Amino acid sequence: MNRFFLKGIGIAILAMLCSLATYADTPDDFQSRCTNAWMKKADDVKDKVDFKNFGEKYCACAAKQQLDSEAAVQKAAQVCISRTLLHDAMDSIEADVGLDKAKDSDVTDYCQDRWALVIPKQSDEDKKLITTFCDCAKPKLVDLLKKSNDMTDKQYDAEIDTIADACAESTAASSKSEPAPATTSAPTSTPEPASKPAH
Repeated sequence: MNRFFLKGIGIAILAMLCSLATYADTPDDFQSRCTNAWMKKADDVKDKVDFKNFGEKYCACAAKQQLDSEAAVQKAAQVCISRTLLHDAMDSIEADVGLDKAKDSDVTDYCQDRWALVIPKQSDEDKKLITTFCDCAKPKLVDLLKKSNDMTDKQYDAEIDTIADACAESTAASSKSEPAPATTSAPTSTPEPASKPAH
């Protein structure tokens, strides 16, 4: 779990959440402190308005989580990054394309775009895990788009949460189960000693 989500900006923000929760008098105070901490990581971000909007949603999610232990903070990181990201992607699709007109490629593009907003400087490993996450979410979100007209807003939002949680778990599991990289050079073989003649 923490290998996927507690990297880059995720760990920088979530590492502060325990202390923020301790010192914040109200949920509003917590969210304000959390958003301010989020914006301190905006140096490499091109669209700071979108970044702040994302951070406010992210912190609103974090304010509802249990943050009383390291494991709880890691869980909050996984839940809030993945859920906020997919909600933000789907909101953008609805505004820019329309839920009834969105294609499979739109879902992938907007998922990747949201990750690029949150983590502008991505390592090769980041890109691989992000692709795994978005590939997991795409068919589920496309299916959700087809039935969204028959759902209430609450049902629709809950389904996005379910998809986000499932894909976060599967992506984290895949990152842990990957085999170690193969060595680039073959091991040097030691020639066997000549057999001794029989006496």
